[in-house]
Amino acid sequence: MEPDYVTFSNLIIDDIVLWDGSTHMSVLGGSGTHALIGMRVWSRSLGFVASVGCGTTESVYRQPLEALGCVDLRAIVRRENYQTARAWQLFEKDGTRTEVMRTDPGEFLDNTPRYEEMPDDYRTANGFHVLWGRDLDELSSLLAKLRKGNPTTCLLWEPSPDHDKGAPDQYMDILKQVDVFSPDMQQATSITGLEDVAEIASVFARWGARNIAIRMGDQGSYVATQNGKACHIPAVAKKIVDVTGAGNAYCGGLLVGITEELDVREAALRAAVSASFAMEQFGVPTFGDDLFEEATTRMSGSRQKIVEDNWKKRT
Repeated sequence: MEPDYVTFSNLIIDDIVLWDGSTHMSVLGGSGTHALIGMRVWSRSLGFVASVGCGTTESVYRQPLEALGCVDLRAIVRRENYQTARAWQLFEKDGTRTEVMRTDPGEFLDNTPRYEEMPDDYRTANGFHVLWGRDLDELSSLLAKLRKGNPTTCLLWEPSPDHDKGAPDQYMDILKQVDVFSPDMQQATSITGLEDVAEIASVFARWGARNIAIRMGDQGSYVATQNGKACHIPAVAKKIVDVTGAGNAYCGGLLVGITEELDVREAALRAAVSASFAMEQFGVPTFGDDLFEEATTRMSGSRQKIVEDNWKKRT
């Protein structure tokens, strides 16, 4: 299958411990997995670029992904002398989550997939979700290769925790290469030194970002464009079981919307719906035949909460 949308990132096996002591061990997680969940709500043609260790049985990751029904797995690279990344996900009673990587960060980054390992037909994908790279220079190189391989593809950059300590000129270089930039609020504050979300979005726009979506957890997201429009998108939450990966799922849904030439407000409504599905159970959700109808209903309800006057040119 030649995928329409690809996540170039990775997978992690989560061991989840809840506040009451109950556990959910060996749950497929990681940035790429949840981005796929977000994409799947709106698309049935997906690809996954990631790496796994030789000690991981295929059933751990293949069965949940195959259950989605539309994920091509040819770009999952098996590494020798590497154990698939694992992380503790520790939850407090109030929902606070602490992630503790059980894999050495250096080893994890050394074994991430490379552009050259991606099948040739992936390079024609309509859009890429990118959460990858040791540093901004390495990330910039990957983005340049993706753009050269397909000048019309849509590139969404979701920064990793390693990407919030760069210089402004580094961010300018990258933001000019991508179509969508989606940090969470903590990352956005760390990058700019600012705390007001509107001011932060203005800085990113001056640095070259065309579409900006700052994720704020249960406060929803703040979306803005380079030409001066901005508004707040409310969170969509029907039943919260596990917030792990909600931001990645948001980015997956956002990518599909922007690629389909929706404005960033409409794309962000889809993204919020994608995140809501990701939070409703542990690991990869099981979707029914009524997925699109349910997603459309949730999006309609969220749209009614937006104040139209907010979607105007900032002064």
